[in-house]
Amino acid sequence: MPTLDISRGGVSMAVTRAPRRSAPTPVQDQEANEAKVLEVIGRGGSVAADQINPVSTLADEQSDPLKNVQLRLYKSTLEEIDHLRRRHARGRKPLSRHAWLLQAIEEKLQKERRKLD
Repeated sequence: MPTLDISRGGVSMAVTRAPRRSAPTPVQDQEANEAKVLEVIGRGGSVAADQINPVSTLADEQSDPLKNVQLRLYKSTLEEIDHLRRRHARGRKPLSRHAWLLQAIEEKLQKERRKLD
């Protein structure tokens, strides 16, 4: 804060040192943190819908790994799916398309299994 120095007829300012910064983390700590980050990434994540309606367990994933599938749909079909997702949500956040499609596939599989029994 400036102070008035009447004897010299001017304004003087208090000077302070810059705050000391902490020493940088050693390289070993950074490598340990990097290893932890890679471990978390390696574990992977899950889709929110999987937590609500789990399709598989860890044991299933080890014996039956997930496979990526490319699906081609008409724009009108996607628009209808989106409309149904929003209507079903009733003001809540709707299921993702991915979760909705997984749920539809699971329902179809259950229906076909009942036919065979």
